[in-house]
Amino acid sequence: MFRESSLFQFKNGDHSCVFYRTDRELMEVLTPYVADGLRRGERVFCAQRPEILKRLTHDLIFLGLNPDYERERGALDLCTENDVYFPQHRFEPEAMMEMLIRSIGQARAGGFTSFRSAGEMSWAVRGRNECDQVVGYEKLVEEYYPGKPAIGLCQYAMEEFEPEVLKSVLAAHQMLIADTSPGSHHCSIHFRNEGWTAELVAEKLAESPRYYYVVQHSWPHQIGGWGVASDFDAASASIGELALHA
Repeated sequence: MFRESSLFQFKNGDHSCVFYRTDRELMEVLTPYVADGLRRGERVFCAQRPEILKRLTHDLIFLGLNPDYERERGALDLCTENDVYFPQHRFEPEAMMEMLIRSIGQARAGGFTSFRSAGEMSWAVRGRNECDQVVGYEKLVEEYYPGKPAIGLCQYAMEEFEPEVLKSVLAAHQMLIADTSPGSHHCSIHFRNEGWTAELVAEKLAESPRYYYVVQHSWPHQIGGWGVASDFDAASASIGELALHA
């Protein structure tokens, strides 16, 4: 069904996106991502389609969490896309950014360790034509998040977007999460930074997955190193060491 904890762990300042093909693929990332945030004492904010909110609530209960209790104590905020992105019946990137900044401050003032958000962005092509607005908003978030007590995950139904739009989305995120192929038993996360890129692949279904990684120089385009680790933290540390020489 899904993992109890995310394959890939996140830290403050991370701004990531997930490209998915089906709702099942999305839930495999979203459910453990939300559960991890609640267990770590973070305030979790979700902007989702109504059907995804229902599935998420059911999944959290299955994992032994109590969504009603988490909402009552202010740790979990489940909202629809319309409530979050269109309070004035139109999407306004600057106003959305101001709301995000306020929410981060309120989370810390409320005693939470961080503000963790998960937002569906595919509405931009579902009856709308707001991809430029969305990309502009993502750039604002990417500029603001480093060093802040915030973690963000933006969701894109990849088959609904034009390739050029997805390319712009990628450029506005530090990390991309995606299945390696339809029906794959592996999931990958791509890291982007100045001078280098990296890919980390893990086994989705294994109880104790192995993490395979490769680091590539941005210029000249050549492999800087590769390897395998027994956990995400060890793989991330190895990627960091290799990136120092990129």
